[in-house]
Amino acid sequence: MCHLCPCSQRHLALSRGFVACQTPVRRSMDLSWIPRCEGNDRLCWCLEEVPVEEPEKMTQIIVEALEITKQRGIINKGWGGLGDLAEPKDSIYLLDNCPHDWLFLQCKAVVHHGGAGTTAAGLRAACPTTIVPFFGDQPFWGDRVNARGVGPPPIPIDEFTLPKLVDAINFMLDPKVKERAVELAKAMENEDGVTGAVKAFFKHLPFKKPEPEPEPVTPSFFSLSRCFGCA
Repeated sequence: MCHLCPCSQRHLALSRGFVACQTPVRRSMDLSWIPRCEGNDRLCWCLEEVPVEEPEKMTQIIVEALEITKQRGIINKGWGGLGDLAEPKDSIYLLDNCPHDWLFLQCKAVVHHGGAGTTAAGLRAACPTTIVPFFGDQPFWGDRVNARGVGPPPIPIDEFTLPKLVDAINFMLDPKVKERAVELAKAMENEDGVTGAVKAFFKHLPFKKPEPEPEPVTPSFFSLSRCFGCA
């Protein structure tokens, strides 16, 4: 994602561009909720890969933040127990699993863990983004999203609180942030991620083919050392 990284930091990305690969939507998925989401008027939580110690507490924070900001939401539950509501809510749709590249197009903003692929999918969908990092390169992508003005400062998983989430949602709802997200998405459309990935691959190959190591010499059966009992 070269448009997200400054030139001095592009080496941190595996490729200078996003290699898009659309994931088909399974026929078994329940898509009856789509008409209720017309206009991309929902925020989406995709924290299914985050090891949440207290999923009930995080779910309650998300619900309260949506109520305070008067927004509707989609929670991609995953395996961590996130989204187990005490009672159903009309303003929240719970989703077990769904391709991000398709799902994010149905949303106006996203909150996720900040993996490189998920970050790229959200930005390609022109979604203002809040990242909740917990591992690896996720804090880096959270900082880059914030630096480009398409999302608030990242919220580390152990600092996830209601006031910070409310502030993050309000940041993403700013029309200027949406404008910057749309501009970035258009720039990413023109990226040739495959070519960038190939160039990055060859760039890190050694210039010269390494010389083969000489094969060890096996002493002859009738060597002088064997004749004198030195073998």
